[in-house]
Amino acid sequence: MNKLKNFITEHPEISSVILLSVLCYLFLFFGLNFYNLIDVDETRYAVIARDMLSAGDWNILNLNSHPFLEKPPLYFWFVATSIKIFKTFTPFVVRLPIALLSSFLIFFTYFLGKKVLSRKFGLVSSTILLTSSFFLLLSHIAILDMLLNVFMASSLYCGYLALIRDDKFKKYLWWGFWLFAGLGFLAKGILAVAIPLVVIFTYCLITKKLKELFNPINCIIGLIIFLLIIIPWHLVMYNNFGMNFINEYFVKHHFARLLNSHDIGRKHGFFYFFGIFGFAFLPWILIFIGALCNGFKFVFNKFSNAQGTFFKKLQSIFNPENDEERFVLFFSIFFVVVFGVMSVSSTKLPTYILPALPAASILTGYFWCNVNNNLRNKTIIYSTNILAVLFAIIAILAVFAYKIFPSTIASYIYAIKYNACICCLFLSILLVYETKKFDLKMIFTGYILSMLFVIMLAVTTIFNIIYNCGEHELVYYSDFVQTYPSRLVTFDFPVKPSVKINHPDYVYFITDRNFVELENHISIKFMPVYVIVKNKEVKNGNYKDTLEKNLYLLHEGTKYSLYVNKKIDDKQKVIQVIQ
Repeated sequence: MNKLKNFITEHPEISSVILLSVLCYLFLFFGLNFYNLIDVDETRYAVIARDMLSAGDWNILNLNSHPFLEKPPLYFWFVATSIKIFKTFTPFVVRLPIALLSSFLIFFTYFLGKKVLSRKFGLVSSTILLTSSFFLLLSHIAILDMLLNVFMASSLYCGYLALIRDDKFKKYLWWGFWLFAGLGFLAKGILAVAIPLVVIFTYCLITKKLKELFNPINCIIGLIIFLLIIIPWHLVMYNNFGMNFINEYFVKHHFARLLNSHDIGRKHGFFYFFGIFGFAFLPWILIFIGALCNGFKFVFNKFSNAQGTFFKKLQSIFNPENDEERFVLFFSIFFVVVFGVMSVSSTKLPTYILPALPAASILTGYFWCNVNNNLRNKTIIYSTNILAVLFAIIAILAVFAYKIFPSTIASYIYAIKYNACICCLFLSILLVYETKKFDLKMIFTGYILSMLFVIMLAVTTIFNIIYNCGEHELVYYSDFVQTYPSRLVTFDFPVKPSVKINHPDYVYFITDRNFVELENHISIKFMPVYVIVKNKEVKNGNYKDTLEKNLYLLHEGTKYSLYVNKKIDDKQKVIQVIQ
């Protein structure tokens, strides 16, 4: 133990990097292969990347042989490269790029905090980000939101570092701002550059640094880097698809999502993200609220103590007096702009709030490390006690929760109920004990252990429960069907890319109750035609008799059933495959 302490004292930088590496492995990489790809987005993006690699055309994205014009290509390039390197198509290979990018942002957050304030602040802020609930969960699901988060935050990190430096590296940091903005644009679209520009412009306007922002060596060369990244692919797509690409990609999935979500069906009110953020930033949300209260108190005192007219007092609020105030101002603007843009956007999904977490983590880390007052101490105590009570409640519920779930889900919960109960009780007692001693290091460690338990439970159980809520039947059905010369049809439910995971051939998705189209398929005589239907739709649609007049039931699953248009001799084999 003494040798370890001596090593940490003598090599603080190496020790910090090793600690973050271990935490990133435990929180981001461990368990990526413990659960299958989850419908809808994860399976869809994985299949598109796999098929792009198979086709050999890295510009055109196709889903089930149809052009997929909704998203830019960078994420799919990452996944296809991962598949090519490992020469296999597995959940771990598909999710690995997201875990690597998440780790990059954690280390970048640490580096920023260390350069601006202290190594301790860098470690605390990066660990808060790493252990926040949405960052953890979305680092384990292969979708595009984490790419936007990583590149947007990295762009703004570079921009802030450029603003506070006066050496030869300033121009390279500005170029880094534009580089990451370009990568973000190629990963998720226009918001990846629009939000960083609004944040940087607002900060420079307040601090009177607009001249630096528009310095030609920073701005023009950076803009050239940005355009060199984004133009080639967009030009190729326009040459291939013309105005259809412009309308689908830019008009519908960029501007319509922001201004009018009527056709997309994801409209929510302005205050939607206030509740979502509370969950997204667990277990740190109450401490973040304490940081906000402390900030409002500071601003009020600054306004009250300022001399002069009302407008001069108001102006004093936006006049940071030292480097720490400028730092807090920048990341406050970062948080407010992201939160504000996502709140006014017409289209809202819970994952859209993810880019606000880096700013929230840095502000919370600053409150934890650099503010020493009664408000901070009370906030930490109250937050920790509430977290302890929450774990105690979960411990009680864990013993009986399986009784309220369907049997397929209850079996998973029942198998872990005692282990979950014991772990939750242990964490609850530990957190209460830590608040009594008020050892900040131990309390912080308690938060880390709490989220480690959460993510371990997620990768070993929760994600598998989600997968086994019915989508696994689609994978098994399509896996069976693809072993024979046949046609696969899905009837009267939305497109589920899980069908394509093990089925390379074309799938006929009939997404409405179109019996004419279905009859055209099942009338084929030269090959079996398999039809997947949703049990709920069959029952509610009152067309079970219609199906069974023309089809034979091969297997009735929990959520889906498999039919075929003629009798086959291997019905028992189908049942064995599914079971």
